[in-house]
Amino acid sequence: MSPVELVLRARAPAKVNLVLRVGPRRPDGYHDLETLMVPLDLADEILVRVVRGRRGPVTCRVPGRPELDGPGNLAARAAEALRRHLGVADRIDVTIEKRIPVTAGLGGGSSDAASVLRALARAYEVRKLSTLASAALEVGSDVPFFLGQGPAWATGRGELLTPARVPALDLVLVYPKDPALAIRAGDAYQWLDAARRKGVAPAEALSSSHEEWSPSLARNDLQGPCFERHPTLETAAGDLVGQGATVAIMSGSGPTVFGIFPDRAAARRTAAGAQEAGSGIEVHVARTLQRHPGVSRWKSPKSGSSPSAKKSSRRT
Repeated sequence: MSPVELVLRARAPAKVNLVLRVGPRRPDGYHDLETLMVPLDLADEILVRVVRGRRGPVTCRVPGRPELDGPGNLAARAAEALRRHLGVADRIDVTIEKRIPVTAGLGGGSSDAASVLRALARAYEVRKLSTLASAALEVGSDVPFFLGQGPAWATGRGELLTPARVPALDLVLVYPKDPALAIRAGDAYQWLDAARRKGVAPAEALSSSHEEWSPSLARNDLQGPCFERHPTLETAAGDLVGQGATVAIMSGSGPTVFGIFPDRAAARRTAAGAQEAGSGIEVHVARTLQRHPGVSRWKSPKSGSSPSAKKSSRRT
């Protein structure tokens, strides 16, 4: 059979944790979580090229970010994991246009990985969700969320999902670009464990019921230890509240902090002012999504501008 090439595109949305409650450390080294995650309209663009019937490697390129190229990228690791599960060795090429800040607590790498799994599921007509879920967990605890329908409470390591209803929220994200403020997720959890051993941050039992979202629920158990070590993050959150945010907290293991604003206009005003005031930060206005984006076939940009394409697209 001749090789068949299929090129698919997908949007990989960022996420924020509106709630992040962390249980005690488990024997396997992970922590039980109870977190409310929502996808955002801030997203990376993913292009996946599959050549079915032609053996080859998994490649991954991130134009403009060579340090993210190669097999260590979570997107490449996801493709490799699914190839193993499906028992195939077809060539797969992944290209990522990065728009989500890296190592920011916004789930960009996990979302890229999930989008690749979505694209490959379409390419190989994978029907068993368990196959995708298994590959996702091999890559990271946040990846299953991005394979879900949309906003969700996540428990366990983050793989047990319960759909949640969250109204559209207008956010301002503030990401400090200083490498000294980067926070590894493992460090954030270790800092929390240390604080709890000292009695500074007592552990609370996780709830088995998932409340309907309201700003009063906003919480991040990792925030205290991270703010203690990086006071500028606490200042950034305080500034967002001072500019009209209903609440401002850190997302995931940080260092991005975000504020929830009454409407898009207020968020844009605050973002413009924040960006002018600080050159060492990256500011984004974002809105929460009700569903994760889908996967579509890639079309050449030229196809939509040529006279023949325009003519053929007219209704008859």
